[in-house]
Amino acid sequence: MKRIAFILTVIGAFLFAAPAFAVQYGDLYGVEWCPCNPDDQYDQNGSVVLGKTVMCPCDSMYDGYDRSLEKDLRKVQHKTRQAVETAKNFKYYVGFDYNKSQMTTASGTVKLDHLIFSPTGGLDVPSDVIFDDQDNIGIVFGVRPNRNIGIELFYNRSYNKSNVTQIDNKTLGNIDYHLANEYVTEYQAFGIDLLGYLPVTDYFDFIAFVGVGQYDIDVEAGIKSYYLESSGQSAVDEGKFDLSEDKLAWRVGLGFQFNIARGLVLRSMYRYIRLNTDTIDYLQEFSVGLRFLF
Repeated sequence: MKRIAFILTVIGAFLFAAPAFAVQYGDLYGVEWCPCNPDDQYDQNGSVVLGKTVMCPCDSMYDGYDRSLEKDLRKVQHKTRQAVETAKNFKYYVGFDYNKSQMTTASGTVKLDHLIFSPTGGLDVPSDVIFDDQDNIGIVFGVRPNRNIGIELFYNRSYNKSNVTQIDNKTLGNIDYHLANEYVTEYQAFGIDLLGYLPVTDYFDFIAFVGVGQYDIDVEAGIKSYYLESSGQSAVDEGKFDLSEDKLAWRVGLGFQFNIARGLVLRSMYRYIRLNTDTIDYLQEFSVGLRFLF
């Protein structure tokens, strides 16, 4: 009986002291526990699986994962906003302009020296008589990939404009000539412009541009010389010539546009075109037009 009592006493003492010497779960695995129940096979946070810690909401590994996820989500949101903004502002369009052009000549006169009745040294004709202001119609194809940049291809063609003038009597070789002149001026141009937009509101933009264009200017002159022959009979001599100017010119300008309806824009521009040819110094254009957006 004494042996049995001793054995029972030893067993009881061991069972009483075991909790004090037991290895704690956190000590065994080196884990700082969050407030969850390690006795559950799966706790509500998914932190304990079969008694092993796999993830805890306050563990640094979880925090790092959470920050990385937030960072990735911010990147996705930023890319999405960029894509939406690009899709919102990316526009193709076609446009039509009415342009009023003013030509400034390089010299005050143009010398015509290949006419049979021109005086010695040639016939001087005022430049602004030959090269007059021109009206022209323009067609434009453009793209605006974002809010601030655009590219346009343009083609302009002027009306045929006749300008009739008369030069007072000229006495050449004792013959009194009276000259009547008719000049028909026209030009066409094509090129490309790079545009910069400054949006003020969703409906109003300021615009600046720089570009290049090929300008082909043609003047057809018909000159009639009226005089009296020695017999006293009236006579007329006629002469014709073409004066052409071709030049690749740079151009700059400013303007604004107003979105008057969905897909419809009203635009007004001022353009300066530097030709710098023998007879024409530069052009100035004042323009109003429409853009149809797609």
